[in-house]
Amino acid sequence: MTWLRLYVRSRRLPVAIVLSLAAAVLSWAGWSMFSDVPEINRGLALFTILAALAPMISTLGGDDDSLESGTALLWPPRRALHLLAIAAVAAVPVLASRATGASFGPPEEMLRDVAGLTGLIGLGAALLGTRMAWQLPICWTVIQLIIGGASSPGWRESLFWLVEPAESEVAATTAAVLLAAGLLTYAWRVGPRRAPAEAALGQ
Repeated sequence: MTWLRLYVRSRRLPVAIVLSLAAAVLSWAGWSMFSDVPEINRGLALFTILAALAPMISTLGGDDDSLESGTALLWPPRRALHLLAIAAVAAVPVLASRATGASFGPPEEMLRDVAGLTGLIGLGAALLGTRMAWQLPICWTVIQLIIGGASSPGWRESLFWLVEPAESEVAATTAAVLLAAGLLTYAWRVGPRRAPAEAALGQ
């Protein structure tokens, strides 16, 4: 499809995907070489997911945001698919690690974390713009790693969903809600918009 090729090139997706996969592979390789523990440290696993998602954030906005609002294409479903594709790219290497000697964790836990953090990125891109979208997932992760832990069932289990065990249904539900919220807000409200001159300065 001509539209898809142009879209992929304009959003610099090939480079972002390579950087994303490279971040996960480097983290996995470093743990494999310097540790005999089969499961990667929880904090490192979370920051690896963030590192895999980070290169993809800039692809959520184009060089000229006014072009999207001036075309007849249905942008909301395309934006939602773009955000889901980002989650898929980040999820593939961490899930594939289960077949190796250094695993990032249980698959359901990794999928939960990827989904929730992707939702936060979508919310950040919609509310703050792509340049500031990293703040929500980074701040949320750091705070949870610092003050989170084994929490009792209830609101704390939902608040600290990133550090809850894989069997926590409340944490999984929270991540799913965040993903849905991120998909909806990013699909229907992308802002703040950038002018072409401003986008050129950022390159």
